[in-house]
Amino acid sequence: MRVAAFVTALFGVATVWAQAPVFEVASVKASPPRTGTAGMVALQTDPAMVRYSNITLKNLIAIAYRFDSRLIQGGPPWLDEQFYDVAAKIPAGASRDSVPAMMQALLAERFKLAVHREKKEDRAYFLVVGKGGPKLKKAAQAEDNGVQEVHGSRPPAQIWKGGISGPAMPMSLLASSLSNAAGYQVVDHTGLTGVFDIKLTWTPDGGPDLFAALQEQLGLKLETGKAMLETLVVERAERTPIEN
Repeated sequence: MRVAAFVTALFGVATVWAQAPVFEVASVKASPPRTGTAGMVALQTDPAMVRYSNITLKNLIAIAYRFDSRLIQGGPPWLDEQFYDVAAKIPAGASRDSVPAMMQALLAERFKLAVHREKKEDRAYFLVVGKGGPKLKKAAQAEDNGVQEVHGSRPPAQIWKGGISGPAMPMSLLASSLSNAAGYQVVDHTGLTGVFDIKLTWTPDGGPDLFAALQEQLGLKLETGKAMLETLVVERAERTPIEN
């Protein structure tokens, strides 16, 4: 299954790549034809290496700029059609939090990528508290030491077709995680602070849908509206990356 969207709020706020370290060495090349499970998108990051297989440039941009790929606009049509394999060595002492910034530098170098940000009003869903109040479990970490949100140290949320699960999630992260399933950007309007252990499941085709599951399991609901959304506009990109 191809990755439909990267929910970048999982990563936090982007860093300016010029102020960050760069990969020690990196290989970027077009993916060869693959079938079956070998044709799936594979993402792997450890303290030493970043390895992405069968990934589009649009999704690489989403990772690099910590952006929802559905809010990436412009650029040539092949951004969603051409697949690449990327392997890059992380410098000793660099944290995983610096990977997106290093990826920005890599994309600018190899693909001559140029982007800019714009804001526009568009349809969105607002995540609000349901009529009966929230049914949320405070994260154990928040109960123990009063921490409301710890960027960089929080385990990532797991998102699949019909479910979202994650520890110590702020409402902003839950909202962005719901965007792909809801079909539009979801903006947190709950007013709830702190972090929560989230487990939400629904049946995409038949059975309890996302809207019903939100109300029944978390005491939350989605309301339609319009919001100012930030988009990332691709000005330029070359299909064939510069040689490694």
